[in-house]
Amino acid sequence: MRLNRYCVMQKDLAICRIGTCFSLRAMIIVVIQSSALIYFGSDGAIVPPPWSNIDKNPCAALPGGWQMLYWAPLKKCFKIFQVGYPCPDTMELSPPSNNNHTAECRCPPGTAQSVLNDECHTLFTKGPCSDGEYFSPVTDVRTLSTWKTGGAQKLGKCKLGRNCPNGSVFWPPDDKCYALYTRGPCPKGKLLTVGAGQIGECKCENRGALAAYFYNEEDSCYEHFTKGPCQKFGELFLPSRKCGCHPKLPHYYEKTNQCFEIGTPGPCSKGHIFTVSENTDDQNPHASCVCKTGYIPWSDGSCYRLYTRGPCAEGQFLINSTTCTPNICGKGRLYFPEQNTCYKIGSQGPCSLYEVVVFDFTSRPSVDGISYNGVCGCTALIKGLEQTCTSTQEEEKSDSCDSTPGMININGICYKLYTQGPCGSGQWLEPVKQLSSEELTSSNKVQCKCRPGYTTSETKSGTLRCFAPTVGLARWILQLIGYEEAT
Repeated sequence: MRLNRYCVMQKDLAICRIGTCFSLRAMIIVVIQSSALIYFGSDGAIVPPPWSNIDKNPCAALPGGWQMLYWAPLKKCFKIFQVGYPCPDTMELSPPSNNNHTAECRCPPGTAQSVLNDECHTLFTKGPCSDGEYFSPVTDVRTLSTWKTGGAQKLGKCKLGRNCPNGSVFWPPDDKCYALYTRGPCPKGKLLTVGAGQIGECKCENRGALAAYFYNEEDSCYEHFTKGPCQKFGELFLPSRKCGCHPKLPHYYEKTNQCFEIGTPGPCSKGHIFTVSENTDDQNPHASCVCKTGYIPWSDGSCYRLYTRGPCAEGQFLINSTTCTPNICGKGRLYFPEQNTCYKIGSQGPCSLYEVVVFDFTSRPSVDGISYNGVCGCTALIKGLEQTCTSTQEEEKSDSCDSTPGMININGICYKLYTQGPCGSGQWLEPVKQLSSEELTSSNKVQCKCRPGYTTSETKSGTLRCFAPTVGLARWILQLIGYEEAT
């Protein structure tokens, strides 16, 4: 049999199935489920897994012995990766990490052993911690297990979570705040909600606040005015919990009589983004196709990123909407438009103190092509020492939200326009149109307004309330019978 691909793993052990290599743990699981797998070393020779040595693992001599590990204290065989007995309740029986044991107890993947109670808990959840804390891995620290089997064990400890603004929740895995009831880092079909310990949890259920986002046909949850579960091109998931489109929505595209998610390519051609212009005075604005930030329009109807080849001939790059110029930068050099010259990567060039010439990492070569645009950035050493330019980078990072079409930064959280964001029920974020560009700031250039079709009502205290059409009808009936709503 000829093997055309293999990977080298611990002790030159590898596994290949139809040319695919697996991690050690995945490899073991697949072996248990299929006999059509082959183990082989770096020289291509077929070799058995380490736990198949019957001198150290007598269970290997039994039928299906590759699925079993020998537990010396009880002199019995147990199934590999079995959670609990003979291990502690939260640990699993694993292959040995050294040659001195036939098996050992370790925490399953995605968990760690708590320094508080020696039990395994899921990382980035509340675990054994107090409210406001989460169970975090102890970085760069490995210690011997307290169990008799010994071996390396991953540790975890309680860590205080980040304080997030109202309407958002902390997500421990990436140490960020996300708006509630948005997809954020969650898998498709789930939204962020407040879980145990006041930390983020990906969830979907047809009750409570999530019921408004529940899609019955799939038992999944989606943000309103996004593509969500909709299969038909040009339809969005609406507050009615159905897919559709309406001409009064800002997501409506008049040329095709369809609706598209704002801030996405939508129906647009290459290099465009579908968004609502901030300069429009229309009381019922509709989104349109505009060039992405850093892109310019070309005569072929597409938008291309500046300082990439774009529509230009080989050996040229784009400098404006009408001009391609020869690439004057040699290998290892980048172009600075203001100086109209090139500087070597890693040199100080035109940059300020503690900064050097680096690539423009906002460009995506797979999408835009190679960018010859040079920018100033910190070296890894300077950044590690937390010098001045680090704070500059943080400021640029915080400004990236406002510079993205269709997005707005409110109290450190990035929200998409025409979504609920931090607004109340039945409301969404709209740009403020009556302020001049000089008056606009991140705090006053958007406002919460009732969504199309919702009835506006203001309480005696001045609080804006928005009622769905069915709620408005019920309130009208109550008024007819003499009921006065207490506000």
